[in-house]
Amino acid sequence: MRKKKGVLVLISFLLFIVVFSYFQNDPSFNYQNQTENEPSQLSGGLEGAGNILIKKIIRNTNISSYGLVNINDRITILNQNENPINSILFGIPLKDSNNLIYFGATGQTHNTLLTERPHEVMLSYEMITIYFDSPLLPSQEVTINVLQTYQNLITYKFAVIGASISQLINFTGLLFPILPYKSEGDIKSNYRLPEETTLNFHKEIEGMGVTIGSRNVLYDLAQSYTLNFLDPFLENLDENNQTTITFEDRLSTKLEIEEINREIFLSPWGVVKIKEEIKIENLGIIPIPLLSINLPVDIKNVHIYDDLGELLGVTITDSIEGPSRKVLTIALYQNRVSLEPFSKFNFFIEYNLPYEKLVSYNWLQQSILINIFTTSFDFLIHQQTTSVIIEGCGSIDYTSSLPEAMFKTGDTRVLVYNSENVSPLESKTILFTFTVDIFDLILRPLIFMLIIAFLSSVFILITKTREREEQLSLFKKEFIPTNEIREFCSLYEEKNALILEIRKAENEAKRKKLAKKTYKNLLAKNTTKIDQIKDEITPFKKILMETNETFNNIVKKLDVLDAERFSVNDSLTLLETRYKRGRLPSKAAYQKLSDDFFNRRRKLDRTIDKYIQQLRSYLL
Repeated sequence: MRKKKGVLVLISFLLFIVVFSYFQNDPSFNYQNQTENEPSQLSGGLEGAGNILIKKIIRNTNISSYGLVNINDRITILNQNENPINSILFGIPLKDSNNLIYFGATGQTHNTLLTERPHEVMLSYEMITIYFDSPLLPSQEVTINVLQTYQNLITYKFAVIGASISQLINFTGLLFPILPYKSEGDIKSNYRLPEETTLNFHKEIEGMGVTIGSRNVLYDLAQSYTLNFLDPFLENLDENNQTTITFEDRLSTKLEIEEINREIFLSPWGVVKIKEEIKIENLGIIPIPLLSINLPVDIKNVHIYDDLGELLGVTITDSIEGPSRKVLTIALYQNRVSLEPFSKFNFFIEYNLPYEKLVSYNWLQQSILINIFTTSFDFLIHQQTTSVIIEGCGSIDYTSSLPEAMFKTGDTRVLVYNSENVSPLESKTILFTFTVDIFDLILRPLIFMLIIAFLSSVFILITKTREREEQLSLFKKEFIPTNEIREFCSLYEEKNALILEIRKAENEAKRKKLAKKTYKNLLAKNTTKIDQIKDEITPFKKILMETNETFNNIVKKLDVLDAERFSVNDSLTLLETRYKRGRLPSKAAYQKLSDDFFNRRRKLDRTIDKYIQQLRSYLL
């Protein structure tokens, strides 16, 4: 024993020395403000605009019940000038200028195009300049995509539809994009409504405006009675340059994220962990029972919780929008409440991403390419702070985008990126190149080995001491109340049998295999018996709990399992009521949630049986 204690003291001393020397590196908080270089101010004008022809316009507008309007304009431009052109102008109504929260453009190869917003005004429009990646030569054409996100173009109100009151969502916006050039050819504007909504009204213009399916309204210039082209600034449309669309939505309303604090933890040991704190607010007029969040397709170990604990009712499905995303749905009514109008909800998301898909190696240098907007939302995000935490980092060699701040703590580097008014269309892919601190890589396993050796020594000492106590306890005879155990188990098994009989009768009554009156009589009779058993079992339970700690723990666990079984039954009843009232999004969602509850109830039954059998084993 003296030798073992000496070894234990020596290991503890070495562990203290190593840990103390590791933390002697005084954390130096070298805060650095990073300022981005302003792009050169270029300007576009209307010189040669008469010789620029728009040959094709395909506008796709996604109207979100959450309060945002996302627009993708695919435009084909023909240069009929005798000289090359470098840019075109794109108009935004002045009344919507402050509502524009995102504007971007991409070329034919999906490369990002430079845009400039000099706040120039023509007629009643603010003009934004879009620069080509290379000059457009005479008689050449090019196709670009212009992406925009607007807020405050949608209004909400209650209306009586049929025999019920429902929420109507109204959108009013431009029919076609504002361009200072003549447009002809294939010109279409498609408005897409959210899933599980019903179109209530849409404005028809010049014979344009046909519904396609239940979620699309198409305005095709080929359908017009009188028009076959568009004048600059849509002047030949006059006051009909705007459309109005109204639809009914019973499940979604205006949501905004007040703040997101995201931490991306990167470790050379092959760990990419994301933790996000999200504060969301309901600014609409109806409660929100479900929240939907878009996550990367290769996520692992997803954990959703708040200050009260884990959130239940979380499902992850494939996104219909594209194969690169998964949709995480949180059913708030499972163990929280629906998000009422003008109320806020603060919760956390944690998950992992595969390190090998993001990193490339060059000896001790590693490069990581990652979209720091890992989680995307269909809502407006007012404030978003992303901290990239790189562990075991000796130095940052390169970043494709400078952070707002960077500081160092020991061997960990932290890069901070801030964003305001983030659109669902935005992404921010950044390349980090850093050199790994080899000393940290070697020191960390050594610390773990010493900790394991220390804990193993403590375990051996405790085990040896416990063996002596067990050897001494063999001479002690423990009293076991066999009669009380037998009566307790018999009554408990009788109660379980009555509960199972009630469930069976309930299922048969639902399938109309058992008369409703017969079911009610059986329910009343069994409920009375169960109450009698609870009274009879109380004295036996008290004796078992007073006998020793083992029996006390088993009885307490049985009480907890009983309470949990009642909770599951209540949740099933609530779920069925919501489904019958049409409060759930689909039958598939109802089936999935009910199956989860049934599986949980069966698991509880098996656990209760296991503890009863454990008690019966003391009778042998």
